[in-house]
Amino acid sequence: MSTEDRKEREKAQRSNQIIDAAEEVIFSKGLEQATMTDIAEQAELSKGTLYLYFKNKTELYIAIARRGSEILNKRFAKVFAGDRTGLQIIQSLGDTYLDFVRKNPGYYRAFMYYESLNDVEILRKSEVARSCEENRKESLSFMVRALQIGMHDGSVDDSYDPRQLAIVIWSGTKGITSMTYMKEVGYHYKVLDEMEVETDRLFEAFIKLVGTGIATEQARNDFMTDGH
Repeated sequence: MSTEDRKEREKAQRSNQIIDAAEEVIFSKGLEQATMTDIAEQAELSKGTLYLYFKNKTELYIAIARRGSEILNKRFAKVFAGDRTGLQIIQSLGDTYLDFVRKNPGYYRAFMYYESLNDVEILRKSEVARSCEENRKESLSFMVRALQIGMHDGSVDDSYDPRQLAIVIWSGTKGITSMTYMKEVGYHYKVLDEMEVETDRLFEAFIKLVGTGIATEQARNDFMTDGH
């Protein structure tokens, strides 16, 4: 291994060490209460070393979102293994996303934070933010790919534009997931309580609505017969 390769590996290891520490601190204390000093102490590094890798706490939190999106995208990729129709893959993508959010609320908070950023300078100048954006594009591309597979195998109506339809489905999935997450962490959605709606059933209903709406007639019959 060359000296340059070794330096790059050590740099990546140190960066991951800092992100590990940031997750520990931010996930337990919350973003507002966590400080770079806290993170440096957790990582057993000087605060100056942290700033060599990340410009500020915002960029470090975006790095956490990037890591979460990388983990999620790897899980999405696995959904395509096996012999399934495009329509079935679409359902699995939604299930995978909801399961990830339930089990990783810290990453989901980081996702929401990143998506709420409106400081163009931060997003334009940060390499971490750019790579996070690439991950988000890849995430959406999985849905586009699933729709294209479905249109090819005859399970999805090919009169739709797969890119536009992917955005519609993804937006709806994230909306349902957001309500599920917010309710589980203690926020009160009075309208859901008043209507006696369980978020799990709400998500199932959404998947059924999407599945029957975009499916071809034959696939729609199969979809309903399977009990979805």
